[in-house]
Amino acid sequence: MEQKIMELQPRLTEHFMKLTEAGKLSHAYLFAGPAGSGKAELALFVAQAVFCTGRKDGMPCGKCSECRRIADHSFPDVVEVAPDGASIKVDQIRFLKAEFSKSGVEGTRKIFIISAAEKMTVSAANSLLKFLEEPSGDVCAFLLTENASLILPTVISRCQEFELQSPGFDELMERLEHEGISRDRASLLLGVTGSLNLALELSGDDEFAAMSADVWEWFRLIMTNDLRAFVNVTTHLKQYFSDRSEQDMLLDLVVLLVRDVMLLKFEDNGRTSFAMHRDELRAFSEKISAQRACRATELVLDSKKLQAVNVSFQNILETLTLKLVSCYHE
Repeated sequence: MEQKIMELQPRLTEHFMKLTEAGKLSHAYLFAGPAGSGKAELALFVAQAVFCTGRKDGMPCGKCSECRRIADHSFPDVVEVAPDGASIKVDQIRFLKAEFSKSGVEGTRKIFIISAAEKMTVSAANSLLKFLEEPSGDVCAFLLTENASLILPTVISRCQEFELQSPGFDELMERLEHEGISRDRASLLLGVTGSLNLALELSGDDEFAAMSADVWEWFRLIMTNDLRAFVNVTTHLKQYFSDRSEQDMLLDLVVLLVRDVMLLKFEDNGRTSFAMHRDELRAFSEKISAQRACRATELVLDSKKLQAVNVSFQNILETLTLKLVSCYHE
């Protein structure tokens, strides 16, 4: 973990190494940045730097019991909170506040990490304000968010805010290739997620590989005006309908495919996600109008809106299949 966050955020890791070595950590920080920028990794890195028994010049060793347990999310003096369902509720913040008042189990300090802090309810955010205004004890809180504009200004004003930037596409590609992942495969992984860690996780996920292949076969049938694509929804894709996260991933893959067609329509050298099928996608893009390519993208985005209001996912995908065939071929 130490090496990854130092590569992702070299200046910030150095900054916090100096602060922990000097004992000058503030009581609250807000890390704002997109997925893949290393917000959680940086917070855990600081926690390791605070509790590490083998720290040298602010750098945690990563090997002692404290460092390993923090990395495994099992160290008692590092308390983590994440959304319970769609939001972080006031009871979760009350739990944090109760922890604030307790002494450290293995040391004098306690660290609190609140993931997706923008998902705190108003009541939860207001409940947190008292601690931020009047911190008690030797504690430090890290609020992590992808969208600081959704957090109460009163909360932000009581934290030291840092904007974290994600590494660029080319840099992420290079890192994935360094891990032994082919360039074509890396393009798809980064199309689905801009996060290096998530891309690495997905690279070893057999179900993701199977889903990607099945979604491609379904789309290939649509490109060839083959109505067996409609049957394919039941025979192949339905196995991915049971879980909302799988549904999201499936639709994301469809978005990437129609986007690839549109990109190749306007830019022959456009960066495609399904790079392994680039030639077929390019040949198809040459057969359709720019208007149809754009319309297909709108249809898929409309399907995502229907999913958000809990329309039957099978109905969504079957209807989308027919609409895409019509859009591309009639």
